[in-house]
Amino acid sequence: MAGVAAAIPRAASDDVMMLRHLPLSGKGFWLSLVALAAGASALLYGFLLQVLHGHAVTGQGSHGAIWGIVVANIVNFIGISHVGIAISAVVRILRLERYRQLARLAEFVTLAAITTAVLNIGMDVGRPERFIFNVVWYGRYHAPFVWSCTVITTYVVGSSVYLYLAMRRDLWVCSAKAPVRRGFFRVMSLGYTDTPASRARHNRVVWWLAVIILPIMVSVHSVYGYIFGLQAGRPGWYNPFQAPYFVLGAIVSGFSAVIIVLAVLRKAFHWEAIFHPRMFKGLGIFLGFVTLLYMYFLFSEWLTGSYASPEGERVVFRDLLAGRFSLITWSAVIAGMLFPFALLFVQGVNPRMCSIPLTVLAALLINVGLWTTRALIVVPSFYHPLLPWDVAPYTPAFSEWCIVVGSFFLFALLLLVMVKMLPVLELPEDHEGAGDGWAPAMPFWKQASVGGSAMAGMVLIGVGVANSTRPEFFHPPAIWLSGILLLLSVPFQICVLPERARRRVLRQAHGVLSSSQDVVVGVQSRLAFARQARVGRYLTSASSRAIKAPVLKSPVLGNRPYDKLRAS
Repeated sequence: MAGVAAAIPRAASDDVMMLRHLPLSGKGFWLSLVALAAGASALLYGFLLQVLHGHAVTGQGSHGAIWGIVVANIVNFIGISHVGIAISAVVRILRLERYRQLARLAEFVTLAAITTAVLNIGMDVGRPERFIFNVVWYGRYHAPFVWSCTVITTYVVGSSVYLYLAMRRDLWVCSAKAPVRRGFFRVMSLGYTDTPASRARHNRVVWWLAVIILPIMVSVHSVYGYIFGLQAGRPGWYNPFQAPYFVLGAIVSGFSAVIIVLAVLRKAFHWEAIFHPRMFKGLGIFLGFVTLLYMYFLFSEWLTGSYASPEGERVVFRDLLAGRFSLITWSAVIAGMLFPFALLFVQGVNPRMCSIPLTVLAALLINVGLWTTRALIVVPSFYHPLLPWDVAPYTPAFSEWCIVVGSFFLFALLLLVMVKMLPVLELPEDHEGAGDGWAPAMPFWKQASVGGSAMAGMVLIGVGVANSTRPEFFHPPAIWLSGILLLLSVPFQICVLPERARRRVLRQAHGVLSSSQDVVVGVQSRLAFARQARVGRYLTSASSRAIKAPVLKSPVLGNRPYDKLRAS
């Protein structure tokens, strides 16, 4: 990817072009807003049906699949959020300047996708208020949903802090250059001052946040792999490779979603000069590579489950490959993986071929194929329990399809709101390397605040983990989540808290400045009156009655003859 970056021309730095998306005007924007809001209302309608009539309105039940397409939708959106922040972090860590303008948009995709996934989780459990309270207040350390709550909270808060600190200078620039809402951007920048020290501090903190957030990002989707892979009673799920399998699938679906969103915004806001076709080709090459890896994982799983596995595993995979799910399985593999991989491969090996529509088509097919594959992971296992049991067939109900379809509209709506309210592109700095210097040391009171928050956060996490076996008394998830929030506030405090100099230091600096000004004025006065005295001596030397040099009156030196002035 870095090799492709070297061949892409630099993006234009026209502030007008970079900020043209901010005004809330235009018929297209309002039509899109109304259409997406109407589509997102289907999500609320499906949830309302479940609240009023219970989960009986869904295709799930105690004699069939207790998880359905909504769970597949949750896994899909968490996967999309996985890659958004990964692209931004890798661009910053490896300094891929050619892809720098893609980083902010990828961060927006992360927040929109993870918000949609969390709403889907709350709707799928039926009573989200009880779910959140019981997990946070009485959750046990060995419960996978407690792991999920912990990593998602860490990921959402960490991603939000990362996005804000990376965007803070651009908010300050928008307060002076944006065509609309300058007061809003001024408030959002929280008193930012564009100095070399401030830029250096923000760049350093954001770089370290990118390093820290990468393992957090991997842990989020790994936990969802563990939720499936640790279920020994479910054939087709119990697999030690579920975590890396889920992480790789997240990379594939996330990259395809970012390509689709990038193409739409490029066309809508006429950013052809910023997002060049060769950028899409580079993203397509990487997407084709990870799609090939995912097909390798898929083949390895099918081979292991079909060749010499236990009877329960073999029945599930026989049903997937040659039974009731075979049509869906092979359609997803051929149309959603093999065919788009062939398109991306042909474009990648042909140096003259660089087609944005082809890349977007391949990304769209891959996204649909990956969503279908997630559904095939969730549902077929329930058809073949290890104990003899009458299994009812599972058919997704209308309320489930409302939640799934409405989730995609909600994702697009959240993305549209963030794009119209916040700067999408990173605005250029005044000169090259403006933020590469070293920031001065923080004052003592700020060091105390940052150090105290870090220490308190680590103590709370330690207390929560130490009492994890007694949730009914100490509520350990709430304790360690509080500690995580305190730790994530540390980078925010480092960059946002103001730095006020001590009064004594200011007085000393003022005294030194005043003394320096007095010295300069005194020297200038001496030179000026010395020149005047020299002229007066020459004028009086022609008179025979001139006995001594004239006496000059100086406001600084007083009444002193020139001879004494010269001697001094």
